[in-house]
Amino acid sequence: VAMTVPADHVVMSTGQCQNYPQVLTPAQLGRWQTAANAKDVTEIVTLDEAKAREKQKSTQKKTWIFKADMVRDFAWGSSRKFIWDAMAVKIGSNTPLAMSYYSKEGNPLWEKESTLAVKNTLEVYSKYTIDYPYPQATSVHAASIGMEYPMICFNFGRPGKDGTVTPQLRQGMIGVVVHEVGHNFFPMIINSDERHMTWMDEGLNTFCEYLATQ
Repeated sequence: VAMTVPADHVVMSTGQCQNYPQVLTPAQLGRWQTAANAKDVTEIVTLDEAKAREKQKSTQKKTWIFKADMVRDFAWGSSRKFIWDAMAVKIGSNTPLAMSYYSKEGNPLWEKESTLAVKNTLEVYSKYTIDYPYPQATSVHAASIGMEYPMICFNFGRPGKDGTVTPQLRQGMIGVVVHEVGHNFFPMIINSDERHMTWMDEGLNTFCEYLATQ
């Protein structure tokens, strides 16, 4: 899939980007290469870069190209506001990336919790079901929703206007990230029919979500 967007946008999608050298700055490309093997959360697009893009909109265009194998659906997002961080997760013989994309309005909650929640989900679900086979899993900051697609999901969770994060908000945000990332396993990877076998989709996912949130 090729998506042509304003040049100051950051794009995420189901699948793997095929042309990061053409769409990222040299500094961002270097950070992405670091994140691919990082044991800690690594910023690829920084808060300062996101703030700078908001001040002056680009009139140029860039085309981002993504490829995915063995998926039954597809989703993507694009924004000049996105901060992007990632870390590597060792799952069996694979090392997928746990990634998050979020606006500054999501901090400090998202920079502290999202990618770690993605990592934890991949590890715990892989322990109790099957090894996660996809190359990445992405959590995207959304206003008021939790929705899953292969390799990418959209999750709520925004601090108060003064930046405060209540325990209930933190727990709710982590829970929805775990649940929606978990849907990669049920129904996406298993490819169950959630309309006819809901117990395999929401049922098994909710059980594994409980294990992961613990």
